Amino acid sequence: MSGGKRGNTAPDGLKGSALVVGGGVAGIQAALDLATTGIKVYLLEKESAIGGRMSQLDKTFPTNDCAMCILSPRLVDVGRNLNIEIITNAELLKLEGEPGHFVATIRRKPRYVDEDKCTACADCVEACPISIPDDYNAGLAKRKAIYKRYPQAIPNAFAVSKLGLSPCKNACPAETSAQGYVALIAERRYKDALEVVKQYNPFPATVGRVCTHPCEDACNRGKVDEPIAICALKRFVADYVYEHYGDEPPPKVEIPPDAPKVAVVGAGPAGLTCAHFLVRMGYRVTVFEALPVPGGMMRVGIPPYRLPREVLEREINNILAQGVELKLNHPIRDINALFDEGYKAIFLAIGTHEPQSLGIPGEDAEGVYHGVPLLRAINLGEKLELGRRAVVIGGGNTAIDVSRTLRRLGVDEVTVVYRRSQAEMPANPEEVRQAQEEGVKFLFLASPIEVLTNDGRVKGVRFIRNRLTEPDASGRRRPVPIPGSEFVLDCDVMVAAVALAPEISFLKPDHGLAVTARGTIKVDPDTLATSRPGVFAGGDAVWGPRALIYAIADGRRAAISIDRYIRGLPLKTPRQENPPPVVEFSEEELRERVIRKEIKPAKRVTIPTRRVEERLKGFDEVELTLDEESAVAEAKRCLACGICSECYRCVEVCKAGAVTLETHQEVERVERLEVGAVVLAPGFKPFDPSVLEEYGFGRFPNVVTSLQFERLLSASGPTGGHVLRPSDGKKALRIAWLQCIGSRDKEHDYCSSACCMYATKQAIMAKEHEPDTFCQIFLMDMRAFGKGYMAYFRRAQEEYGIVYTRSRISALYEDPKTGDIIIRYESG
Repeated sequence: MSGGKRGNTAPDGLKGSALVVGGGVAGIQAALDLATTGIKVYLLEKESAIGGRMSQLDKTFPTNDCAMCILSPRLVDVGRNLNIEIITNAELLKLEGEPGHFVATIRRKPRYVDEDKCTACADCVEACPISIPDDYNAGLAKRKAIYKRYPQAIPNAFAVSKLGLSPCKNACPAETSAQGYVALIAERRYKDALEVVKQYNPFPATVGRVCTHPCEDACNRGKVDEPIAICALKRFVADYVYEHYGDEPPPKVEIPPDAPKVAVVGAGPAGLTCAHFLVRMGYRVTVFEALPVPGGMMRVGIPPYRLPREVLEREINNILAQGVELKLNHPIRDINALFDEGYKAIFLAIGTHEPQSLGIPGEDAEGVYHGVPLLRAINLGEKLELGRRAVVIGGGNTAIDVSRTLRRLGVDEVTVVYRRSQAEMPANPEEVRQAQEEGVKFLFLASPIEVLTNDGRVKGVRFIRNRLTEPDASGRRRPVPIPGSEFVLDCDVMVAAVALAPEISFLKPDHGLAVTARGTIKVDPDTLATSRPGVFAGGDAVWGPRALIYAIADGRRAAISIDRYIRGLPLKTPRQENPPPVVEFSEEELRERVIRKEIKPAKRVTIPTRRVEERLKGFDEVELTLDEESAVAEAKRCLACGICSECYRCVEVCKAGAVTLETHQEVERVERLEVGAVVLAPGFKPFDPSVLEEYGFGRFPNVVTSLQFERLLSASGPTGGHVLRPSDGKKALRIAWLQCIGSRDKEHDYCSSACCMYATKQAIMAKEHEPDTFCQIFLMDMRAFGKGYMAYFRRAQEEYGIVYTRSRISALYEDPKTGDIIIRYESG
């Protein structure tokens, strides 16, 4: 809220404005008192709503009046007062100046919801898949990641809780909200889960089969037992939805005939992804492809046993169905001509297709192939003479793909030779294991030095053995030849499965693009803008050969940059300029959560595979889709690290437009306020009893704090005002209060003078709720300093039968059978 002034009648020196720090009852009353004198008040509160601790209480002592009944009228008054501006989700960082002229520096955290538009309808709560402990209910109940702090909250608007980026989202090159679709799978909301994937990646079923899944390497769950099988879950949800809900292509996007035109050169993963997002943004997109088929390396570089062609073709067709124009057998050589045809921007996704030479004698012999060109020829149906024995040079995924493909084509002996050890091998370990199961042999620490020929055709390869040096500055161990260790492997085919080089020489010399020393197109790494305005580039042509997900990430990033370029916006987004933190849990923190039973260790799901004897009969898919129950169980292992998963289901259901993709990208801001006076009412920070292990808080569910008990008493609390044991939900028959915990320890040589009456009030309330409950208060001494407090204490003993025992508590134990708490103490 913001408001004008009713007329400044402030005392001299206050300059007509004041800052009140703390939105509890003290801060609220101070703000109201100041505002009634005409002073403009900024009411600063760290939570998403004002009300403070009093809003969590059931009753107040010694009158036992309803705390919310006292507080609510003040909340309404503050919310309506035009002289009070409420600033929530904010904290004071620094205060400078002097009376009459202070400068307050505040940090304002995003609410992620437009407070002015929110109608508090709560549709977003129903849509949100993330449940977390509710801090308002002191952890005794759950709430969603999007929430309103309590029913009478001011501001009367929802907010979103975000700790930051979950590690899986941060590690995904395409920034896919893995936590989002995993959470939705756990709730069996499969169509929603697939939509989350498609927000970032138009190839969910494809990537779910062949991704190198860096998200899993970053998964916090791996510090507990094993990472979530994120990639397999992506595949599961895509396959499940396509099978059970049909695979009809999406409707065509209605694009005005005068919408800007964008050209995409290359129909590989980067180009098609860019086209997908651009057409959804409302652009007319044409994709130009030199090959007779779309898909790029997905189509011609990945074997069908890893990526069935029908899976890929379905997802390509879904992109084209939205209105993307595709021109096959259509190489582009002249960038200038595209601009002349009216294209406002160009994305170059031309891939890498130039084989790199090994630089050894005999390399040009018949029967010598290069990895990706060989796979391309096979995938395009070309006939090849492969013989009976093959040697494959290389240690990456291409080498494994080639070796397993050759076995399926009838080559009896396939040997993969790698110049380093198996530990340094970059190929996916699971792919290596499956290759070994299929009869592929591996030879490590050897390099080719000559191709041996007979009548111009390869007959063998001469190798030399290597040893590895100590790690160099990059951390890798370099292979060094061992003199006199040469040996020969006989073969009919040799395949050099080494990296491909980018090749842009087919473009006319006047392309105007800066090129790196490696021959790749030079771009801004954040925006993919080239040296030529309006031209963007991504994928392997920029970075060299990389995994599929990186190309898809570049396609999405390019689409965002092109859209911002055409609209005249800065190419970097606000979130790029000010990225949120990544949520990393320490192993110690996670161990404590396991001890508190917040996390239950569980084994990672096993990905089903086809039997080895079936694999070599053809190119049927080797890895299979998870069954539904396995997928749901695996999804439930997720720790929901970021709290909000950024699944954007709230965006889908918010009819008021209060939650949008834009509000979700908000970043925290540091602001300065100039005020004449400052009132500090920040409240208190409760003592954390979990540091005193002898009391068992956090380990024994029926040991609660006074604030938690307050929520159990409250009719708006998690138990509706019934005093039930958290462990089993049964009625509490005997309740003990332990006073003087923490504040009378050596580190704290003071008495808070509050818990005596607080415990007494709670015991009285417990007796009024359940008269037959036995209530006993263990205390060191009684402080009853306020008006009527001593009478209140005596009434608790005489009218309610509450027992007070002077003692010092030494330890608490839990009966493992009943959950009852056993107290050991020394009487005073």
